[in-house]
Amino acid sequence: MKKFLLSALALIGTTTFGISQVQENTKTPRVLIMTADDSFGAWIVSSAKRKVRYTETENSTAYKDVRLGDVNIYFLEPSAFSEAMALYRSRNYQAAHAKFKACAELYQKFNAIPGNYSTLAGYYQMECSRKQEDLATLGTEMESFIADQLVHKSQKLQLQINDIFWEAVRVKAWSRLISIGEDPKWAERKLSGGHRAQVNYCLALAYEGEKQPIKALNAYNSAFISDFSASEVLTRKSALACLRILKGHEEVKLAMKLFGTDEYSKNSNGAFLLREGVALVKLWDKALGGGDPLPEDYKMFLKYN
Repeated sequence: MKKFLLSALALIGTTTFGISQVQENTKTPRVLIMTADDSFGAWIVSSAKRKVRYTETENSTAYKDVRLGDVNIYFLEPSAFSEAMALYRSRNYQAAHAKFKACAELYQKFNAIPGNYSTLAGYYQMECSRKQEDLATLGTEMESFIADQLVHKSQKLQLQINDIFWEAVRVKAWSRLISIGEDPKWAERKLSGGHRAQVNYCLALAYEGEKQPIKALNAYNSAFISDFSASEVLTRKSALACLRILKGHEEVKLAMKLFGTDEYSKNSNGAFLLREGVALVKLWDKALGGGDPLPEDYKMFLKYN
């Protein structure tokens, strides 16, 4: 029976946080409880560190208790979380943040169970703060967040990146951030595209803070190349940062001044960087901008095509 249900779950699809079906009862969330021999639907009434109380029918008072260590519990996705995720996926992070916060509070009494929606909503609440680069709010949320019941390594790694890299950005600890980012522990670590994009973006900010524009330019380039399709926000910010650095670079300014004259050398460093700016502007219109218009300040690069 258990193998059959596991196969069924695989066919209907599971999310990273539970079964991708919507349940509505906010007071007693609906779950699937899997024991060594059987599986059954239930409604969770309360949870403690080692024990869960449930009923086999909704609104029943015939309570049963089970040890958390003896079962696996899969929550059905609550509508409050679904609504928040819809806003998150549409990049409406401000509205999603409020929804996730409400969802985390709504299901707080079930946060002793792995994969619960209070902990998961709290995690995505912080992701909204990070994506908006509201690092003061993110820092406050990190202080009170308990990650024990997150079930995926990628989410726990994200918290580590928040704590090390984004916190260093918040306090502008540039030299420390560069030292960490250049350490082989992080520089050579295998990371997902999204995580690598964040590390490189934070490192680029640090290089800029330490007045190392070329290193910053390379790190920004690495940031949007690392996760071109998924990290749209960082991709656009990194591309615009590259254009800002290129426009202000003294050798690029000289190449612009000499462009079209006999003194212009296409092999100079300034000319090379100028061509990079032109290529970025073209790539912005094709893909990087995600439909957003290129700021007027950078359209001048097209004169040097």
